[in-house]
Amino acid sequence: MERDSTVDAVDRRLLELLSADPRMSTRALARAIHMSASAVGERLDRLQKRGIIRGFVLDVDPTALGYTLEVVVAIQLRQGKPVVETVEALRSIPEVRNISLVTGSWDLLLTFLVRDQDHLRELLLGSVWSVADFQHSESMIILQTWSSARPHVGEEED
Repeated sequence: MERDSTVDAVDRRLLELLSADPRMSTRALARAIHMSASAVGERLDRLQKRGIIRGFVLDVDPTALGYTLEVVVAIQLRQGKPVVETVEALRSIPEVRNISLVTGSWDLLLTFLVRDQDHLRELLLGSVWSVADFQHSESMIILQTWSSARPHVGEEED
């Protein structure tokens, strides 16, 4: 994968349009920026090869599948094992959405989707607390989330 970081104004506009509507067709993108569909297709291919577009994601509403609680679990680890081994063990838990290595009094922040409090209890007792170098945790149920209204890194504000 190439890592050329140069992104021109046309690339930025394509990324902006796709961020607003990831399902936008190449033809619709071409019309929006006054280019041919083949030229837009080549640019999109280049952006993917360069790793600027990393993929396309299906966003499913977890509540439709019965996962009504989003939970953050902060974990302290014992010293010793490489953190990557613990992360790999935690990544194997299907309910884990994200794992972040952080600074401060916690070592890892995990985000889970669970059906209810019983499911959370089963998950903590069965999978999380059994990780070999687990020391201490704190669980927090997310009540509401707001997304940042700021532009993505590298974009200019209006």
